[in-house]
Amino acid sequence: MAEDAPEVPTLMPCPLCGRSLIPAPAESSITFNCKSGHELSLGDLLRAQSPVLNCGLEILLAEWSRQHQALIRTIVDARKNGYLNVAEIFSRHAKSLESRIDKVLSAYSQSESSKLIKVRTAPSIDTMG
Repeated sequence: MAEDAPEVPTLMPCPLCGRSLIPAPAESSITFNCKSGHELSLGDLLRAQSPVLNCGLEILLAEWSRQHQALIRTIVDARKNGYLNVAEIFSRHAKSLESRIDKVLSAYSQSESSKLIKVRTAPSIDTMG
């Protein structure tokens, strides 16, 4: 079952029809769907060795990292101001996003695309204290 994630089109075109791909995180993987109904795994996209798809994945990873950092700042602020329930809610969202980032990084490290793409790791939510 897919995790809660907003339907955010990426800058990656579906290799089958050209429409924008939308990430659909699941428990053990991430798939990408287009409005035409095509479903591609992260591994499929990396195996395509497409510079456009690789760039799109890099941009998606950077955006998820940016969102993760914003969540971390919100959690720290909520804890500092005594809103522990709010901090816990945002912490769950941050962990979900961190899991997606880790899945992409893991897939990169196992693919030939890792030789083409430079990705930075996101700090873990566990390092926040």
